[in-house]
Amino acid sequence: MKDLVCLVADRNMRATVAALLARPEALGISPIDFEVLVHPRRDAGCFHEPAGLLQGYRRRCRHAVVVLDQEWDGAPPGGAEETERLLEGTLRASGLEGWARAVVIEPELEVWMFVDSPHVATVLGWRDRQPDLRTALAEHGWWRQEEVKPLDPKASVEWALRQVRIPRSSSIYRDIAGRVSLSRCRDRSFERFRDLLRGWFGARPSASRRR
Repeated sequence: MKDLVCLVADRNMRATVAALLARPEALGISPIDFEVLVHPRRDAGCFHEPAGLLQGYRRRCRHAVVVLDQEWDGAPPGGAEETERLLEGTLRASGLEGWARAVVIEPELEVWMFVDSPHVATVLGWRDRQPDLRTALAEHGWWRQEEVKPLDPKASVEWALRQVRIPRSSSIYRDIAGRVSLSRCRDRSFERFRDLLRGWFGARPSASRRR
């Protein structure tokens, strides 16, 4: 039996989640055996029809988590926490309560990318450029000085990549998730994701520490 199945909205999210789960020590969990699925109907499918893909994993995985963005056409109003509540109602109605949980990223996945780490600029092609990435985003109206993250993280990533002529790809998401310090990510949805994992797979104490 696998430990975890993750149902996500697209390939970039799959790359990010898989890279994170491959870093159990950084997440504060034990190493786990996992699988990451992409719903063919993206965010809408994750929200409206999660059980169609997850039911077959009910007896094959110990736990499941559904990860999607808050911002998509047809998304419910009320913010990420309300969307999580509604989605977990759908999971409950499908007989998956407790086994499957929901994490909704507001507004979109790219908000997880902007942590205080030099690796972000490096992976986005902005290493040693002048002005630096944050300054350039601020000068073009993407990032206010008083804000921790850009106003529109997805548009900011796309703009930054266009300036250096790097196409957006899943490998960029995988590389950032695989390299940055996870302790510096203060996004609510990331903390929820991490805390769910710790509740299920909390790191076991070493033999020396148990003595």
